[in-house]
Amino acid sequence: MAYVNAARLLKDAPQVEQIKARIREEFSARDKRLVEMQKQMDLLTEKLRPESRELTPEEKERLQKDLATRKLQYQRARDELEQDKQLRFSEEEERFSRIIHEVIAQVAQDRKLDLVLQGGVIWVDPRIDITEVILTRLHELSKQKN
Repeated sequence: MAYVNAARLLKDAPQVEQIKARIREEFSARDKRLVEMQKQMDLLTEKLRPESRELTPEEKERLQKDLATRKLQYQRARDELEQDKQLRFSEEEERFSRIIHEVIAQVAQDRKLDLVLQGGVIWVDPRIDITEVILTRLHELSKQKN
């Protein structure tokens, strides 16, 4: 019998950081667009400051409407980006979970274990905790792929 701390695997495995880096890269163009949108809103906000007296009431109203529209667009784009990132991370995490299960199964077979527990355990004797062994194998796999 053995135990694996799955939460620790998902936190400490090098593949998780690689997944995060891939997702950051994948969405970097959209992140940059959001930064640019924020800069444009900041410029409009600056123009609308009370001490800016060079605007006519009509120009001020037009800029306020423009700013409000841009804020809504920004919020929508930011929300969509976060949802898309989360979806991609979930997809990648699911793929990685399959790899974790394969590695756990391989270690269990190598050690001739009858049972491997994960989660829902109150206490584990360190002698049966194979989390470190699994992490070592995951590090080896990560190195092989690089």
